[in-house]
Amino acid sequence: MRLPFFLARQPIVNEKKEVVLYELFLRSEESPDRYPTNIPPYKAAFIVIDLLTSIGYHKVAHGKKVMINLSIQNVLNKAYLETLIPEKTVINVLEPYSPLSDRQWFMIEAKIRELKKAGFEFAFDFDLINHRKLKFIFYRYGDYLVVPYPELDSLENIPEKEIFKKKIICTRIETEEQFLKAMKAGVDLFSGYYISKPEPIRGEINFTALASTIMRVLERIEKEADLEEIEELIKSDPGLVAKLLKFVNSSYFYLPMEIKSVRQAITYLGIRNLKRYLLLLLVMDLASTLKIPVNVYKKMLLSALIAEQLAQKVGMDKEEAFLGGLFYCSDLVLKVPPEKIAVDLRLASEILEGYLGDNEKLHCIFEIAKIIAFELERKEEFSNCLKMLGLDEKTLSEIVDKAKEHVDLLII
Repeated sequence: MRLPFFLARQPIVNEKKEVVLYELFLRSEESPDRYPTNIPPYKAAFIVIDLLTSIGYHKVAHGKKVMINLSIQNVLNKAYLETLIPEKTVINVLEPYSPLSDRQWFMIEAKIRELKKAGFEFAFDFDLINHRKLKFIFYRYGDYLVVPYPELDSLENIPEKEIFKKKIICTRIETEEQFLKAMKAGVDLFSGYYISKPEPIRGEINFTALASTIMRVLERIEKEADLEEIEELIKSDPGLVAKLLKFVNSSYFYLPMEIKSVRQAITYLGIRNLKRYLLLLLVMDLASTLKIPVNVYKKMLLSALIAEQLAQKVGMDKEEAFLGGLFYCSDLVLKVPPEKIAVDLRLASEILEGYLGDNEKLHCIFEIAKIIAFELERKEEFSNCLKMLGLDEKTLSEIVDKAKEHVDLLII
């Protein structure tokens, strides 16, 4: 699967130009020197973490530390941080992407204290250290102060005692003259095009690395996490919150009242339905990330709905048929075999059996749904499957018409 972005690393060196750590971020395949504009900044951190853990620390950093940019409230995101290696990770704290309550700030400070004890280091951007709350956290827990070269002279306005014991990283250094000036100003570490341009890091990427927050929520559901933890994880992704609320308030559900919070959405859907609709949102999320045309992923939804109707008609589990039908065509859309999707997403074993043909009836349901949704050639297997399910063309036509009526209701 070719992604529209790639993981990049930029060396951060000492005065001898020896690499001390690598800053990690995303770059666009279309414009390798630019950030991929279709990825919201808050989501980029999650993708970077997923790609890092998927590719592996050693391949990415060759034994050096990595620095990851993370909005400060996401230090509470246990599901992501637990995949990182503390002693090899520097978290570069970014400003919050939404207003935080005093209780949240209290929880954040407690979490940073805990993460420091575990071995994480913290860096803070220079323009944030005068933030009312962040300033206190920086002076107490910060290890690095990140200063862009154009703001280097502003360091003189900070009393020496306030940055005592903080290593200074000067970024955006583009010439030898700037490097020498930064070194003279007492900078400890340096990065920028003068040192090295960002280097692409490519490797075998797990499908789940693209699923970001949704995949983490699904993992938490499988581990029977409590409602509050699932809620907080969803809320860490503003895009997912917006999509989930928009979805539950869509005409698909015909609700008499508006759902206004993540907690309300989870309570209304229930954990089992939450998993189903998160997988739907995952497909839409992937379609957006991978720039899959609407008419293509619309066919995936149609395949799921046809499979669901077929299963209901022949007395099989319609939930399994829906999810299986949704991803059975992943080889056409995502260029990933459906069996791999089933394993990566931990779909029910019955779905995997259907993909592999061990469950013949379910396999036939998936085949028929895929062939119709993607308008593929109807070969002998199609007719044989209809016979196995005991269906005729008229009944099938009614099922397809009903499924088509519901497709647009699922798209948000």
